[in-house]
Amino acid sequence: MKNTLSSLVAVAMGATLTVAAIGSASACTRAFLNTHPGYMVSARNLDFFGPVDPSLVITPQGVKHSGSDGPGAKQWETRYGSVVIYADGVFPMDGMNEKGLAGHTQYYTNGKQAQADNQDKPELDSRAWLSYLLDNYATVDEAVKGLEDVRLVAKKLPIDYASDTKHIALEDVTGDSAIIEIDNGKVNIYHSRNYRVMTNPPSYAQQLENLKKYQGVDDNHIPGTQSAEDRFVRTSIGVKNIPQPDNKAQAQGFILSVVNNAAFPINYPDASDPMVKAVTDAYLKYSKFPQENKGTSTYWTTLADLSHAEYHFKSVFAPSEVMVKLKEINFSAGQPVKRIDHLQNYAQQGWQGDVLKYATAS
Repeated sequence: MKNTLSSLVAVAMGATLTVAAIGSASACTRAFLNTHPGYMVSARNLDFFGPVDPSLVITPQGVKHSGSDGPGAKQWETRYGSVVIYADGVFPMDGMNEKGLAGHTQYYTNGKQAQADNQDKPELDSRAWLSYLLDNYATVDEAVKGLEDVRLVAKKLPIDYASDTKHIALEDVTGDSAIIEIDNGKVNIYHSRNYRVMTNPPSYAQQLENLKKYQGVDDNHIPGTQSAEDRFVRTSIGVKNIPQPDNKAQAQGFILSVVNNAAFPINYPDASDPMVKAVTDAYLKYSKFPQENKGTSTYWTTLADLSHAEYHFKSVFAPSEVMVKLKEINFSAGQPVKRIDHLQNYAQQGWQGDVLKYATAS
């Protein structure tokens, strides 16, 4: 496993209708504001055909975990408490821990999704990738080094979300950042505070190369489609141009303005599109609440304010947002795991603002 861009080997990705469709309907965008000291804030869009019934799970220290169902699974005990969004209540996909490390899984595929090397290491399947990193590490640097001790494998779950085809973005309160991808069995890690944006395929190396074409471009030539490449360019330019915030609220608003510019409006493209239909057919059968699937959209956006230890969630089903303050959570060992299920419907419950009081023991 190499940590330098020069060591990366480009792997061509086969394109089929199904893969293209899943990529189109699983488009997500992550952006990280790390250029102004004291205001380290990230945001992420979840773009899919439905909201994937997200739960907010609060995990304290001292909880035992297994990295897979097999005999060679990685075993660990939570070192740092966290707040994490789980798709369908079972797949950890986005969150942050009490030390100021945040992580995001987004759709990605480029050949085999199982790590070819590290065969002698304990196994960590994709449903545990994010939990393992947030549970065990305080910084991006620690997390990147920690991946040397496990073997990453993909695991498809019977849920209405692509749990196996993923890459990961990490960032921490110091401003450090990393993108972790598996390309045909090879784990490639792009580790630099300059890597502030992540979207979807093609590979990060290809995204960076494409971005070079737009250096110094004027606003009349910033690409405006919803392709992964265009969202990457548009978001990279947006993050780079964020001015100095005067306060926490401005910093949060600034990063949201950037990811909002990459968001999909509700039912876009139209559900009758054959590519959208293909991905819908692949995952809709697992949906617990099909009545909530309103066509391809940015169904929700998260914001992790690492400098102020806050985690925010905004649903397309609401004009408002909700949040929790990690400094107000008791993460000490012995506390119960708590959760708020069906978080996408907070407005329908009459909730807004701080929702920590609504978290109940699992």
